[in-house]
Amino acid sequence: METERTSLVMARDLETPNKDLQLRVTPSEVKFLDALAGRVYRLPLTVHNLGRSNQKIRFQEPVKPQFKLILTNLDKALASGLQTTAMVEYHPDKNEDMCDQLLISVGNKTIVIPLIGLIPSCQLEIEPEVNFGTLVASSKVYCKEINIINHGSVPGIFKTEYQGQLPIVIFPTSGVVQPKSSMVIKVDFCADQPIVVNELAKVSLQDRPDIFLNIRAHVVEQIIELLSVYNDKKLKCISFGSVFFGTSKIEHALLYNNCPEPINWVAIMQDDSIGEELGTNIKQRTDVALNNLTYLRKIRSIDITTIISCVPNEGRLLPYQKTLITFCFSPKLIIDGQKNDPSHRQDYAVFLRFESVGSKDGLLRDDNQIIKSDSFQKVELALTGSGLPVLLQFDPGRVLNFEPCFMGGHSEIHCVMQNRSKSLPLMYHFKKIAHFKIDPRKGKIDEGCMQNVTCSFIPHQVGVFKVKQFIEIIGSVADENLQSSSLKPFHQICLYFNSVCKSSTKQVVMKVNPGISPLVSNPTVQFVVNDLVQYKDHAPVAMLQSAMTHIHNHKINKELIKGALIAFPNDRAASIRSGEDHKNFRTIFTKIPRYNYVDPDFAYTKFEKIEKKSHEKYYMEYIKHLRNVRLQKEAQRKCIYSYNDIDIGLHPASGLKSPTISEVEMEEELSSTQCWIKHNQLLRTRNIAFKETKSLRRKVLKGLKSDPSTPHEKHDCSLTLTPKQIYQVIVGPSVLNFGDICVNSRNTHLLHIINMLPIHILIQLDVNLKELQKTNQFSYVIPPTTSTYIPIVFESPTIGKFWKSFTFTVNNMPAGHILVMAVVLPVRLQLSTNELILRPQGFLLKTCFRGTVRMYNHQNYFVKFEWQPINTEKGMAFSIRPAKGTVEPFSSLECEVTWQPGFDSPERGEFILHVCEGNTLKLKCLAHVMTSFEYDFYFEGSKLVYEYVYII
Repeated sequence: METERTSLVMARDLETPNKDLQLRVTPSEVKFLDALAGRVYRLPLTVHNLGRSNQKIRFQEPVKPQFKLILTNLDKALASGLQTTAMVEYHPDKNEDMCDQLLISVGNKTIVIPLIGLIPSCQLEIEPEVNFGTLVASSKVYCKEINIINHGSVPGIFKTEYQGQLPIVIFPTSGVVQPKSSMVIKVDFCADQPIVVNELAKVSLQDRPDIFLNIRAHVVEQIIELLSVYNDKKLKCISFGSVFFGTSKIEHALLYNNCPEPINWVAIMQDDSIGEELGTNIKQRTDVALNNLTYLRKIRSIDITTIISCVPNEGRLLPYQKTLITFCFSPKLIIDGQKNDPSHRQDYAVFLRFESVGSKDGLLRDDNQIIKSDSFQKVELALTGSGLPVLLQFDPGRVLNFEPCFMGGHSEIHCVMQNRSKSLPLMYHFKKIAHFKIDPRKGKIDEGCMQNVTCSFIPHQVGVFKVKQFIEIIGSVADENLQSSSLKPFHQICLYFNSVCKSSTKQVVMKVNPGISPLVSNPTVQFVVNDLVQYKDHAPVAMLQSAMTHIHNHKINKELIKGALIAFPNDRAASIRSGEDHKNFRTIFTKIPRYNYVDPDFAYTKFEKIEKKSHEKYYMEYIKHLRNVRLQKEAQRKCIYSYNDIDIGLHPASGLKSPTISEVEMEEELSSTQCWIKHNQLLRTRNIAFKETKSLRRKVLKGLKSDPSTPHEKHDCSLTLTPKQIYQVIVGPSVLNFGDICVNSRNTHLLHIINMLPIHILIQLDVNLKELQKTNQFSYVIPPTTSTYIPIVFESPTIGKFWKSFTFTVNNMPAGHILVMAVVLPVRLQLSTNELILRPQGFLLKTCFRGTVRMYNHQNYFVKFEWQPINTEKGMAFSIRPAKGTVEPFSSLECEVTWQPGFDSPERGEFILHVCEGNTLKLKCLAHVMTSFEYDFYFEGSKLVYEYVYII
């Protein structure tokens, strides 16, 4: 017998102190692990005296012979603080678990030490719970991993089984865990609907009783909520009330992501919904409104996004995050011939939808789809408001004729302004104009009230006055960002003021000024009034006849006189101001240069002079350039007119057709920046449906690139798309349901892609599933405003339910996920009957007993089969053809069974149908025979010949 002095597994390092005995035994349990028959194992046992006095200890050997205590003396006297060690030996004689006990006595008290011997075994352990936490019901498959650990020394077998109705898949369902190792078990759960999951999956571990794996999850809806900014209550409708045309009303709300995952969202104006009102007068009679067809056609063409705006209208919300949304209502007047009617109004009632961005079906539908494609939650908000015209009435009218008056006088007209609007007050402001005064110039008129205004004519010059007086109506007008408003003029009303300022009748006699200014002169120094007669005491001014004297004859340089300016005799006081260097002045008579004083504090420096000159030159050239451009445009226009004037003999609409636009030109036109939606402009359902239908007409079924190659494609595919742009890319259906398919069969499902954007986009499928690796291509460059189909190939070697999802990106931006569903079944055949009775079908003995059995293959994969007859002691009289072969998918095959009659032929027989990698069936055959014999004798030469015939 082989002796082994060490244990494969150490005993548990536990201590057993006894307070009464003041004795400690280590370990408290002696366990021999992985013990094999024919080997010897030993483990130590230590006894420690913790008391203050000596103790007499007696060891009692185990009962079973497989356990042995190795100790020289079973009685021990142990001093205080000392310890002794005994060796326990285990030598099993067969491979089975065994147990015994060792007794240690101290006085009249005994300590029991269990002795256990265990054969090699597996010790499988699994985590008891899988908790997915809080998930969002978005048809996405979540995966958790747990480990099955084998602490034993031999391999262990496990098996998992889930029999619930929820989309939970455990893989692998069975396997072998090697000793001292672990195996990863994946638990997939598809969060398709809001539910609290508390499911149990049965786990069978070798050498252990069955346990249950607890699978927990809390699936919540992907909720987008609109809350009031005042009390956080859910908001279903915002009423703007009544506002004047041209003004704006701003309201706010909070958009709340009430789910544990971030979302990209977009706001969409539903301009094709039932119950909307666009510019209609809800207080007007129906027959009157229907008769105004011109107005009805106008309101149908309204772009509602220019009247009601939402900022921001796209973005990303983190889990449980709120963001402020601003709604702006800016009605515009649509003239229908009744705008001055106080009852005229334009009412609006529209619906705005906030929706998350992700994979969707668009116009696609999948009848086999189990999970609804409309699982992406949305919230709808109603917006109502009314637009009213400004109705300001003046009495006595808008044309005011003031009484003529003289300069310095004034005339007045008392007016009454009435606000005919019964629901809105009105703020006004009169703009300033010369010679007229309004009191009060600005103010506020409540709804249905009047305001007295005094208009005065105060002329400051003589003449006839016909002026326009504008009245600005002030209201709240939205700023360019559409998120705030300010008081601005939004409407003008024009009044016409007419009057005359008469001149006075005082006669003024003019007199020629001889050149030297008299005592009193007017500013022009050219004429004096005749009132100087009152100054008769003064001597008259003498006039110097310079032509008859030579006192002013000086030698003057003519070049200096050239270009000089004449200085008046009485402008001497102004001559001390800073002059300009390039201007020369001379006196009117002597023609000598006048003294010019330059003040250094006010004069230009040299640098300033150069800078001023450069500025003048720049503006001169700029004006000259504008003039040349204008002249060139006029010349081109004249040239075009000259071409159009030439008659070439063509008549309008005489059969000429416009050339068709090629696809290249169409793509260039669509890729222009004009096709992009503005940043603050809302998406509209009618516009999206039109783009989607247009893209569906332009199908690209082959030749799609996997990567952008041209510079234009590379530029387009490198653009970072916003949620509003990603929303215009449809990838669907959101669920690829392959249904019941056969193992190892290749199945194809089409994934539809619609690109409504005016640029190329790069679609990338992030597929890491081995079942989809037979798909040819996972990256596609989609041309602008086109649609295409992508074949997704599914092939699985594993039998069972399949629930997996993969994500996809648009221009490297996450855009959603696709759920792949399938039920993978093993290959199998079905027989038309399990028991076949053969009856005679003719008169020939060898061929009359025949029958047929049909094999059905209801699956999508070919099935190989082989018939095996079961031989008995009596033999086998039945045969079947064909004995082996193949049954094509969704087809059947008929086999013929024949019985060979004879004296000892058995009337019963069985066949076993073996399906390659599939099921096994048994076919029982029975020959229904009732026989009698008739003999006939005759001679052929010297031989006697007899025949017997079966008579049925």
